Amino acid sequence: MTRPVGYQPYQGDPEELMALGKTLFNDTSLSSNGLACASCHNDGAGYQATFAEAYPHSVAMAREIFGMDSVHLDEMVQICMVQPMAADPLAWGSKELAALTAYMGEIQRGR
Repeated sequence: MTRPVGYQPYQGDPEELMALGKTLFNDTSLSSNGLACASCHNDGAGYQATFAEAYPHSVAMAREIFGMDSVHLDEMVQICMVQPMAADPLAWGSKELAALTAYMGEIQRGR
């Protein structure tokens, strides 16, 4: 789930990415088990205290399941895609990954 060498996040219109991120956050078709990001994180639920820390930082799920001592927010999105949502990770550099990362960053700033 670590960023590939030479990784460059998708760059797009911030408002468009936020709108797409919000849609994807609630989209159960991203998973293979009927979950959406909102299934675990609706109305601010499901975040550990570390979520308020600037990324990269240590996240228990990343450390315990994937052996990653510290993660960036986009890596955490990928981890959630693979673990709770039982899906393939999003393509690195994709608009979808950038959108979910942007939206999650906005949620984080609001906490």
